[in-house]
Amino acid sequence: MSSKEVRVGIAGVGSCASSLVQLVEYVKSGSELSKTGIMFDSIGGYKAEDIKFVCSFDVSDTKVGLDLSEAIFAYPNSAKKHVEVPYLNVKVHAGPLADGLDGILSTKINPHRDSELATIDDVTEILKKTKTDVLVCYLPTGAKQAVENYAIAAANANVAFINCTPELVIRNEKLNSLFKEKKIPLLGDDMRSHMGATTLHTALIELLSSRGITVNNTYQLNFGGNMDFFNLSDPSRNLSKQISKKNALYAAGIDASTVAAGPNGYVEYLQDNKVCYLRIEGSSILGSNITMETRLEVEDSPNSAGVIITAVRIAKTALDNKEFGEVIEKTCPFLFKSPVKGMTESEALSAIKDYVASKEVVFND
Repeated sequence: MSSKEVRVGIAGVGSCASSLVQLVEYVKSGSELSKTGIMFDSIGGYKAEDIKFVCSFDVSDTKVGLDLSEAIFAYPNSAKKHVEVPYLNVKVHAGPLADGLDGILSTKINPHRDSELATIDDVTEILKKTKTDVLVCYLPTGAKQAVENYAIAAANANVAFINCTPELVIRNEKLNSLFKEKKIPLLGDDMRSHMGATTLHTALIELLSSRGITVNNTYQLNFGGNMDFFNLSDPSRNLSKQISKKNALYAAGIDASTVAAGPNGYVEYLQDNKVCYLRIEGSSILGSNITMETRLEVEDSPNSAGVIITAVRIAKTALDNKEFGEVIEKTCPFLFKSPVKGMTESEALSAIKDYVASKEVVFND
Protein backbone atom coordinates (compact mmCIF):
# COMPACT_ATOMS: atom_id res chain seq x y z
CA MET A 1 0.00 0.00 0.00
CA SER A 2 1.29 3.47 -0.86
CA SER A 3 2.04 6.10 1.78
CA LYS A 4 -0.33 8.54 0.10
CA GLU A 5 -4.10 8.74 0.01
CA VAL A 6 -6.87 10.06 -2.19
CA ARG A 7 -9.17 12.22 -0.07
CA VAL A 8 -12.65 11.98 -1.58
CA GLY A 9 -15.87 13.90 -0.98
CA ILE A 10 -19.30 12.76 -2.16
CA ALA A 11 -22.19 14.99 -3.21
CA GLY A 12 -25.34 12.87 -3.27
CA VAL A 13 -25.24 9.85 -0.95
CA GLY A 14 -27.40 7.56 -3.08
CA SER A 15 -27.08 3.98 -4.25
CA CYS A 16 -24.05 4.68 -6.46
CA ALA A 17 -22.25 6.25 -3.49
CA SER A 18 -23.20 3.22 -1.41
CA SER A 19 -21.54 0.82 -3.84
CA LEU A 20 -18.42 2.98 -4.12
CA VAL A 21 -17.94 3.11 -0.35
CA GLN A 22 -18.56 -0.64 -0.10
CA LEU A 23 -16.07 -1.34 -2.87
CA VAL A 24 -13.32 0.64 -1.16
CA GLU A 25 -13.95 -1.17 2.13
CA TYR A 26 -13.99 -4.53 0.33
CA VAL A 27 -10.62 -3.84 -1.27
CA LYS A 28 -9.19 -2.83 2.10
CA SER A 29 -10.25 -6.21 3.47
CA GLY A 30 -7.58 -7.86 1.34
CA SER A 31 -9.89 -10.53 -0.07
CA GLU A 32 -8.55 -12.26 -3.17
CA LEU A 33 -11.81 -11.45 -4.97
CA SER A 34 -12.00 -7.82 -3.87
CA LYS A 35 -10.34 -6.40 -6.97
CA THR A 36 -12.39 -8.36 -9.49
CA GLY A 37 -13.52 -5.93 -12.18
CA ILE A 38 -11.11 -3.14 -11.18
CA MET A 39 -9.23 -2.38 -14.39
CA PHE A 40 -6.12 -0.67 -13.04
CA ASP A 41 -4.33 -1.83 -9.91
CA SER A 42 -2.38 1.42 -9.69
CA ILE A 43 -2.89 4.86 -11.23
CA GLY A 44 -0.21 7.43 -10.53
CA GLY A 45 0.91 5.22 -7.66
CA TYR A 46 -2.56 5.17 -6.08
CA LYS A 47 -4.35 1.90 -5.43
CA ALA A 48 -8.06 1.53 -4.75
CA GLU A 49 -7.39 1.00 -1.04
CA ASP A 50 -5.72 4.43 -0.88
CA ILE A 51 -9.11 6.13 -1.25
CA LYS A 52 -10.32 7.78 1.93
CA PHE A 53 -13.73 9.40 2.26
CA VAL A 54 -13.47 12.67 4.15
CA CYS A 55 -16.77 14.51 3.58
CA SER A 56 -20.23 14.02 2.13
CA PHE A 57 -23.34 16.02 1.30
CA ASP A 58 -27.03 15.25 0.78
CA VAL A 59 -30.42 16.94 1.17
CA SER A 60 -32.57 14.04 2.39
CA ASP A 61 -33.87 14.15 5.96
CA THR A 62 -33.11 10.41 6.22
CA LYS A 63 -29.37 10.95 5.62
CA VAL A 64 -28.22 14.41 6.73
CA GLY A 65 -26.51 14.20 10.12
CA LEU A 66 -25.73 10.49 9.87
CA ASP A 67 -22.28 8.99 9.48
CA LEU A 68 -21.55 8.10 5.85
CA SER A 69 -21.38 4.41 6.83
CA GLU A 70 -25.03 4.62 7.95
CA ALA A 71 -26.37 6.97 5.28
CA ILE A 72 -25.34 4.72 2.39
CA PHE A 73 -27.92 2.16 3.56
CA ALA A 74 -30.67 4.65 4.46
CA TYR A 75 -34.00 5.02 2.62
CA PRO A 76 -34.52 5.34 -0.32
CA ASN A 77 -31.21 3.73 -1.34
CA SER A 78 -31.60 0.29 -2.93
CA ALA A 79 -27.97 -0.79 -3.45
CA LYS A 80 -27.43 -4.22 -1.94
CA LYS A 81 -25.29 -4.57 1.16
CA HIS A 82 -22.31 -6.63 0.02
CA VAL A 83 -19.93 -5.43 2.73
CA GLU A 84 -20.20 -4.41 6.37
CA VAL A 85 -18.89 -0.84 6.40
CA PRO A 86 -17.36 0.29 9.70
CA TYR A 87 -18.04 3.69 11.26
CA LEU A 88 -16.15 6.16 9.05
CA ASN A 89 -16.43 9.31 11.17
CA VAL A 90 -17.60 11.19 8.06
CA LYS A 91 -20.71 13.27 8.72
CA VAL A 92 -23.27 13.75 5.95
CA HIS A 93 -23.66 17.53 5.71
CA ALA A 94 -26.71 19.32 4.38
CA GLY A 95 -25.93 20.47 0.85
CA PRO A 96 -27.66 23.29 -1.06
CA LEU A 97 -31.11 22.09 -2.11
CA ALA A 98 -31.61 24.17 -5.29
CA ASP A 99 -33.47 21.97 -7.82
CA GLY A 100 -32.19 18.68 -6.39
CA LEU A 101 -35.62 17.28 -5.53
CA ASP A 102 -37.73 18.94 -8.20
CA GLY A 103 -40.30 16.74 -9.94
CA ILE A 104 -41.47 13.38 -8.66
CA LEU A 105 -38.48 12.86 -6.35
CA SER A 106 -40.27 15.19 -3.93
CA THR A 107 -42.94 12.47 -3.50
CA LYS A 108 -40.32 10.05 -2.14
CA ILE A 109 -37.76 12.28 -0.41
CA ASN A 110 -38.26 15.08 2.11
CA PRO A 111 -35.54 17.74 2.22
CA HIS A 112 -33.69 18.29 5.48
CA ARG A 113 -34.46 21.74 6.87
CA ASP A 114 -30.78 22.72 6.82
CA SER A 115 -30.48 22.03 3.08
CA GLU A 116 -32.73 24.97 2.28
CA LEU A 117 -30.25 27.28 4.02
CA ALA A 118 -26.98 25.66 2.85
CA THR A 119 -24.87 27.64 0.37
CA ILE A 120 -22.04 27.18 -2.10
CA ASP A 121 -19.72 28.87 0.40
CA ASP A 122 -20.69 26.31 3.05
CA VAL A 123 -19.67 23.46 0.72
CA THR A 124 -16.42 25.23 -0.20
CA GLU A 125 -15.52 25.69 3.45
CA ILE A 126 -16.13 22.01 4.27
CA LEU A 127 -14.05 20.89 1.27
CA LYS A 128 -11.18 23.08 2.45
CA LYS A 129 -11.48 22.05 6.10
CA THR A 130 -11.41 18.33 5.24
CA LYS A 131 -8.57 18.79 2.73
CA THR A 132 -10.60 17.06 0.03
CA ASP A 133 -8.73 16.20 -3.18
CA VAL A 134 -11.64 15.05 -5.34
CA LEU A 135 -15.39 15.70 -5.16
CA VAL A 136 -17.63 13.10 -6.82
CA CYS A 137 -21.04 14.45 -7.84
CA TYR A 138 -23.79 11.81 -7.80
CA LEU A 139 -26.80 14.15 -7.83
CA PRO A 140 -30.04 13.19 -9.60
CA THR A 141 -30.46 13.78 -13.32
CA GLY A 142 -32.24 17.08 -13.92
CA ALA A 143 -30.69 18.83 -10.90
CA LYS A 144 -28.96 21.34 -13.17
CA GLN A 145 -28.52 24.18 -10.68
CA ALA A 146 -27.55 21.91 -7.80
CA VAL A 147 -24.83 20.24 -9.89
CA GLU A 148 -23.47 23.63 -10.97
CA ASN A 149 -23.40 24.74 -7.32
CA TYR A 150 -21.17 21.83 -6.33
CA ALA A 151 -18.91 22.38 -9.35
CA ILE A 152 -18.41 26.02 -8.38
CA ALA A 153 -17.77 25.07 -4.74
CA ALA A 154 -15.13 22.55 -5.84
CA ALA A 155 -13.42 25.08 -8.10
CA ASN A 156 -13.42 27.66 -5.28
CA ALA A 157 -11.79 25.09 -2.97
CA ASN A 158 -9.24 23.98 -5.62
CA VAL A 159 -10.72 20.48 -5.57
CA ALA A 160 -10.90 18.20 -8.63
CA PHE A 161 -14.49 17.57 -9.72
CA ILE A 162 -16.05 14.43 -11.21
CA ASN A 163 -19.49 14.97 -12.73
CA CYS A 164 -21.30 11.63 -12.76
CA THR A 165 -24.56 13.28 -13.86
CA PRO A 166 -25.77 14.10 -17.41
CA GLU A 167 -26.04 17.80 -16.48
CA LEU A 168 -23.54 19.92 -18.37
CA VAL A 169 -20.33 20.72 -16.53
CA ILE A 170 -17.37 19.73 -18.67
CA ARG A 171 -19.49 20.65 -21.71
CA ASN A 172 -20.51 23.92 -20.07
CA GLU A 173 -18.09 26.46 -21.51
CA LYS A 174 -18.30 28.77 -18.50
CA LEU A 175 -17.69 26.04 -15.93
CA ASN A 176 -14.99 24.34 -18.01
CA SER A 177 -13.19 27.69 -18.35
CA LEU A 178 -13.41 28.21 -14.58
CA PHE A 179 -11.59 24.94 -13.91
CA LYS A 180 -9.01 25.68 -16.60
CA GLU A 181 -8.33 29.11 -15.10
CA LYS A 182 -7.83 27.49 -11.70
CA LYS A 183 -5.76 24.70 -13.31
CA ILE A 184 -7.89 22.02 -11.65
CA PRO A 185 -8.89 18.64 -13.18
CA LEU A 186 -12.51 18.36 -14.33
CA LEU A 187 -13.93 15.00 -15.46
CA GLY A 188 -17.37 14.28 -16.97
CA ASP A 189 -20.12 14.32 -18.06
CA ASP A 190 -22.44 11.40 -17.20
CA MET A 191 -20.53 8.34 -16.05
CA ARG A 192 -20.73 5.15 -18.06
CA SER A 193 -21.41 1.92 -16.27
CA HIS A 194 -18.40 -0.37 -16.04
CA MET A 195 -20.18 -2.94 -18.20
CA GLY A 196 -23.49 -1.33 -19.03
CA ALA A 197 -25.92 -0.65 -21.84
CA THR A 198 -24.02 2.21 -23.47
CA THR A 199 -20.69 0.39 -23.31
CA LEU A 200 -22.18 -2.74 -24.87
CA HIS A 201 -24.14 -0.76 -27.48
CA THR A 202 -21.18 1.30 -28.68
CA ALA A 203 -18.86 -1.72 -28.69
CA LEU A 204 -21.28 -3.68 -30.89
CA ILE A 205 -21.68 -0.75 -33.27
CA GLU A 206 -17.89 -0.45 -33.58
CA LEU A 207 -17.61 -4.21 -34.19
CA LEU A 208 -20.14 -4.09 -37.02
CA SER A 209 -18.57 -0.97 -38.53
CA SER A 210 -15.11 -2.60 -38.44
CA ARG A 211 -16.52 -5.34 -40.70
CA GLY A 212 -17.90 -2.79 -43.15
CA ILE A 213 -21.48 -3.34 -42.05
CA THR A 214 -23.80 -0.31 -42.20
CA VAL A 215 -26.01 0.21 -39.14
CA ASN A 216 -29.47 1.18 -40.40
CA ASN A 217 -31.57 1.09 -37.26
CA THR A 218 -30.98 0.51 -33.56
CA TYR A 219 -32.55 1.04 -30.17
CA GLN A 220 -31.58 0.72 -26.51
CA LEU A 221 -34.34 0.24 -23.93
CA ASN A 222 -33.53 0.29 -20.21
CA PHE A 223 -35.61 -0.60 -17.15
CA GLY A 224 -34.79 -0.50 -13.45
CA GLY A 225 -36.21 -0.04 -9.97
CA ASN A 226 -33.84 2.30 -8.10
CA MET A 227 -34.30 6.03 -7.43
CA ASP A 228 -32.39 6.90 -10.60
CA PHE A 229 -35.00 5.16 -12.73
CA PHE A 230 -37.82 6.60 -10.61
CA ASN A 231 -36.48 10.11 -11.17
CA LEU A 232 -35.94 9.48 -14.89
CA SER A 233 -39.55 8.35 -15.30
CA ASP A 234 -40.39 12.06 -14.98
CA PRO A 235 -40.18 13.58 -18.52
CA SER A 236 -39.16 16.92 -17.01
CA ARG A 237 -36.04 15.31 -15.50
CA ASN A 238 -34.72 12.95 -18.18
CA LEU A 239 -33.95 15.19 -21.17
CA SER A 240 -30.24 15.55 -20.35
CA LYS A 241 -29.93 11.75 -20.01
CA GLN A 242 -31.48 11.19 -23.45
CA ILE A 243 -29.05 13.71 -24.97
CA SER A 244 -26.08 12.15 -23.20
CA LYS A 245 -26.94 8.64 -24.42
CA LYS A 246 -27.16 9.91 -28.00
CA ASN A 247 -23.80 11.70 -27.67
CA ALA A 248 -22.20 8.33 -26.92
CA LEU A 249 -23.82 6.76 -29.98
CA TYR A 250 -22.73 9.64 -32.21
CA ALA A 251 -19.16 9.05 -30.99
CA ALA A 252 -19.55 5.39 -31.94
CA GLY A 253 -20.02 6.51 -35.54
CA ILE A 254 -23.77 6.50 -36.23
CA ASP A 255 -26.43 9.15 -36.72
CA ALA A 256 -28.29 8.93 -33.41
CA SER A 257 -30.73 11.78 -34.06
CA THR A 258 -33.74 9.48 -34.25
CA VAL A 259 -32.47 6.60 -32.10
CA ALA A 260 -34.46 5.63 -29.00
CA ALA A 261 -31.85 5.18 -26.28
CA GLY A 262 -32.16 5.72 -22.58
CA PRO A 263 -34.27 5.01 -19.50
CA ASN A 264 -37.65 3.71 -20.59
CA GLY A 265 -39.36 2.52 -17.46
CA TYR A 266 -39.39 2.35 -13.67
CA VAL A 267 -40.17 -1.15 -12.41
CA GLU A 268 -40.07 -1.01 -8.62
CA TYR A 269 -39.55 -4.72 -7.93
CA LEU A 270 -36.30 -4.69 -9.96
CA GLN A 271 -34.79 -2.51 -7.21
CA ASP A 272 -31.08 -1.98 -8.07
CA ASN A 273 -31.18 -4.35 -11.03
CA LYS A 274 -31.13 -2.86 -14.53
CA VAL A 275 -32.39 -4.64 -17.64
CA CYS A 276 -31.38 -3.49 -21.12
CA TYR A 277 -32.73 -4.61 -24.49
CA LEU A 278 -30.63 -3.79 -27.57
CA ARG A 279 -31.51 -4.26 -31.22
CA ILE A 280 -29.27 -3.43 -34.17
CA GLU A 281 -30.25 -3.79 -37.83
CA GLY A 282 -27.59 -3.53 -40.53
CA SER A 283 -26.74 -4.10 -44.18
CA SER A 284 -23.86 -6.39 -45.14
CA ILE A 285 -22.44 -7.97 -48.32
CA LEU A 286 -24.71 -7.87 -51.40
CA GLY A 287 -27.17 -5.82 -49.37
CA SER A 288 -27.90 -8.79 -47.13
CA ASN A 289 -29.53 -8.09 -43.79
CA ILE A 290 -28.06 -8.67 -40.36
CA THR A 291 -30.06 -8.26 -37.14
CA MET A 292 -28.84 -8.56 -33.57
CA GLU A 293 -30.85 -8.58 -30.36
CA THR A 294 -29.23 -8.64 -26.93
CA ARG A 295 -30.51 -8.62 -23.35
CA LEU A 296 -28.21 -7.38 -20.60
CA GLU A 297 -29.02 -7.52 -16.89
CA VAL A 298 -26.70 -5.99 -14.31
CA GLU A 299 -26.69 -4.81 -10.71
CA ASP A 300 -26.71 -1.10 -11.45
CA SER A 301 -24.85 0.65 -8.62
CA PRO A 302 -21.77 -1.61 -8.39
CA ASN A 303 -21.47 -1.12 -12.15
CA SER A 304 -20.98 2.61 -11.55
CA ALA A 305 -18.42 2.02 -8.79
CA GLY A 306 -16.20 0.17 -11.26
CA VAL A 307 -15.84 3.37 -13.26
CA ILE A 308 -15.47 5.86 -10.40
CA ILE A 309 -12.79 3.78 -8.66
CA THR A 310 -10.71 4.60 -11.75
CA ALA A 311 -11.89 8.20 -12.21
CA VAL A 312 -11.02 9.38 -8.68
CA ARG A 313 -7.45 8.10 -8.98
CA ILE A 314 -7.04 9.75 -12.39
CA ALA A 315 -8.35 13.01 -10.93
CA LYS A 316 -5.93 12.83 -8.00
CA THR A 317 -3.00 11.95 -10.27
CA ALA A 318 -3.85 14.90 -12.51
CA LEU A 319 -4.11 17.14 -9.44
CA ASP A 320 -0.64 16.04 -8.30
CA ASN A 321 0.82 16.71 -11.74
CA LYS A 322 -1.04 20.01 -12.24
CA GLU A 323 -2.80 18.60 -15.30
CA PHE A 324 -6.10 19.98 -16.51
CA GLY A 325 -8.04 20.72 -19.68
CA GLU A 326 -7.25 18.68 -22.79
CA VAL A 327 -4.64 16.49 -21.06
CA ILE A 328 -7.16 15.02 -18.63
CA GLU A 329 -10.11 15.23 -21.05
CA LYS A 330 -8.51 12.48 -23.15
CA THR A 331 -9.29 9.97 -20.38
CA CYS A 332 -13.00 10.93 -20.24
CA PRO A 333 -14.44 9.13 -23.30
CA PHE A 334 -13.81 5.76 -21.63
CA LEU A 335 -15.40 6.85 -18.35
CA PHE A 336 -18.27 9.09 -19.43
CA LYS A 337 -21.06 9.11 -22.01
CA SER A 338 -20.82 12.79 -22.87
CA PRO A 339 -17.20 14.04 -22.73
CA VAL A 340 -15.96 17.12 -24.56
CA LYS A 341 -14.81 14.98 -27.48
CA GLY A 342 -16.15 11.46 -27.93
CA MET A 343 -14.23 8.41 -29.16
CA THR A 344 -15.02 4.87 -30.24
CA GLU A 345 -14.66 2.16 -27.60
CA SER A 346 -11.24 1.04 -28.84
CA GLU A 347 -9.93 4.60 -29.15
CA ALA A 348 -11.16 5.46 -25.66
CA LEU A 349 -9.61 2.34 -24.13
CA SER A 350 -6.28 3.08 -25.81
CA ALA A 351 -6.32 6.69 -24.59
CA ILE A 352 -6.95 5.84 -20.94
CA LYS A 353 -4.39 3.03 -20.98
CA ASP A 354 -1.81 5.40 -22.43
CA TYR A 355 -2.50 7.93 -19.68
CA VAL A 356 -2.27 5.36 -16.88
CA ALA A 357 0.94 3.89 -18.32
CA SER A 358 2.51 7.34 -18.51
CA LYS A 359 1.90 7.89 -14.79
CA GLU A 360 3.47 4.79 -13.31
CA VAL A 361 4.72 5.76 -9.87
CA VAL A 362 5.60 3.78 -6.78
CA PHE A 363 5.40 5.63 -3.46
CA ASN A 364 7.79 4.77 -0.66
CA ASP A 365 6.04 3.29 2.36
